[in-house]
Amino acid sequence: MPKPTRLALCPLPRLPESIITFSSHAGAFFRNISFLRVHQRRQDFKMARALTIATATAIQYWLLFGAVLPSVGTTNADQRAIKLLDQAPDWLRPCRLKDPELNSCVKDTFQNMFPALAKGIPEIHVDRFEPLYLSRLSLSKGHGPVTITGSFYDILAHGPSKAKATSAVLDMDRRVFELGVFLPEIRIESDYNLQGKVLILPLIGNGPAKVNLDNVTTSVSTRFELRRLQGRQVLHIADMTVDFDIQGMTVNLENLFNGNKVLGRTLNAFVNKNALEIVKELKDPLGESFSVVFKDIMNNALSHMPIDLWLLDQ
Repeated sequence: MPKPTRLALCPLPRLPESIITFSSHAGAFFRNISFLRVHQRRQDFKMARALTIATATAIQYWLLFGAVLPSVGTTNADQRAIKLLDQAPDWLRPCRLKDPELNSCVKDTFQNMFPALAKGIPEIHVDRFEPLYLSRLSLSKGHGPVTITGSFYDILAHGPSKAKATSAVLDMDRRVFELGVFLPEIRIESDYNLQGKVLILPLIGNGPAKVNLDNVTTSVSTRFELRRLQGRQVLHIADMTVDFDIQGMTVNLENLFNGNKVLGRTLNAFVNKNALEIVKELKDPLGESFSVVFKDIMNNALSHMPIDLWLLDQ
């Protein structure tokens, strides 16, 4: 019987020390991540169970009371309860619809409103914009280099009072209104709850967050309707899209990876190094969230401002 042939194995070349060191750190990072994901799945199971119980309780209450409670909607009584402005305040500068410089006038009208908005305008039910409080901004992106789900909440944004209106377009025939705004800086403090992937690194965390934005250029495009309220017309935003560009951003997310400070510092440093690329990936979901929030804010204000006070026919 012939003897088996022995194969001579060539020695593999030694990898550079930089690659060995990187591989060692990366291996440790992702082993820690694997452990945290298992822990997170356990936490998610507990959360799902709690939500199931809460949902079942809510359904029971709905079945018990839903049949007897009247439906809630915008009724004539609701419309009568909205207090319309009787005359134009100092912060509301009127424009004439037939003015060939109408767009420039509308831009100046909104610029004139910004200082009043910073302090709040009680007569149109607008809270102060400095700082601007937002209850929640949700994020959801399921594909691409950045995938993320979750939200920022209890948001305080410092800097909106420094906003400058850069352009405006008002077309009453096409029912289109556009506004450009520049903000030199925005300083945000909030809480967050996020998980996903940022380029090559996983993201899991919840806790306090600080975000600094520099030189923010925003473009708001809307389609509006004219609604009759108590015999007068008001603008109502039906659709809104928000586009923006940021020239600088720094982020600090606390309590990443269940409080692992080494992994948290690594991810924060990575996010800040690649901040503009990450923002570019998140522009669409962020724009959608901003649209939802600011559409409600604008409609709340415009519902108290009859156009006969600031968009004059003659």
